[in-house]
Amino acid sequence: MGFTLHPTLAKDTVLAARVGPLQVRLVDDARFFWLVIVPETTATELHDLDEKTAQSLWALVRRLGQALKAHCDADKINSAAIGNMVPQLHFHIIARHVGDAAWPKPVWGHGKAEPLGAPTRAARLGSIQSWLGN
Repeated sequence: MGFTLHPTLAKDTVLAARVGPLQVRLVDDARFFWLVIVPETTATELHDLDEKTAQSLWALVRRLGQALKAHCDADKINSAAIGNMVPQLHFHIIARHVGDAAWPKPVWGHGKAEPLGAPTRAARLGSIQSWLGN
């Protein structure tokens, strides 16, 4: 069985870019500038990735974390691969600000997502693509 994006990720995110075997996806929640990286693999755990994909994932997490920190003037970047609700391997990178909708708690399950308006979605997608050199 090949790679298929989990329905929850498909519903809650939009594809921003592909970097090799990695999808960069934007979470549809205006409260946070929140990215999800999804390796196009059937592996479900970070330690199950082949070395090349693992190195590419880590490099991309670092690159996007740095970009989010600078672009959003974030107080903290939350980076995590938890996968309890969505078992497909995916990695979150979230710009956090003191006083944001969930601060200081985790964003998962906090309140109701506020869908991105078209101008905000376009601006965030443009930012992501510029950080990746697209």
